[in-house]
Amino acid sequence: MTSTDARARATGTIDRALNVLREATAEKGKVQTRGVALALWVLRSRCPDEWLVAFWEAAGSDHEIGRSQGLHAAYNGIVRQIRTCGAGGKDAAG
Repeated sequence: MTSTDARARATGTIDRALNVLREATAEKGKVQTRGVALALWVLRSRCPDEWLVAFWEAAGSDHEIGRSQGLHAAYNGIVRQIRTCGAGGKDAAG
């Protein structure tokens, strides 16, 4: 295995984690699920904890409008952090 393969695999994993979070932002109900938790775990070394915690807390909010706004704000912050460190693929690029 070459380092190129490892980088592509890491980028793919980040993209999949971002996809899970993006899909969670589209849901109407609470989304504090194992899948969301795993996606946040994958991103923990590439994004400040504040954004990951904000997403998780918003995912469990009882207030539908606040949950939606919180999820979108945190998701955008996470994507911005991933883009800044250059770790993502297509989702991080826009």
